[in-house]
Amino acid sequence: MTLDENYSVDRCDLCGGELRPGTTTLEIWRGEELLVIKDVPAGVCQQCHEAYISATVSEWLDHFLGEYQRHRPERYLAVPQYSGVQVMRG
Repeated sequence: MTLDENYSVDRCDLCGGELRPGTTTLEIWRGEELLVIKDVPAGVCQQCHEAYISATVSEWLDHFLGEYQRHRPERYLAVPQYSGVQVMRG
C-alpha cells in the first residue's frame, strides 16, 4: 500500500487504522553497517503507528543507498549489541 498526496483515506494493512501524512525512521543494514535515516515521509497509521512509504520515496531511498558513502552523516550513534545467548540467559 502506498500513500499518495491525493489520497482520500488509506487504511493500515495491519489494523485497519487511518493513514495520515507523517514521517518515520528507517534502520537499514548494509552488510555489517547499520544506517539510520530519520524524517522519511510516510503514511503513518493513527492506531498502531505502522509506516508506509510511497513508491517515489522508495525510489529516492534506493538512489541514496546506492551512493550513501559519498554523503557525510548528520551524526554518528553508539549502538549497543547483544547476543541471543545473553537474551536467553536473562
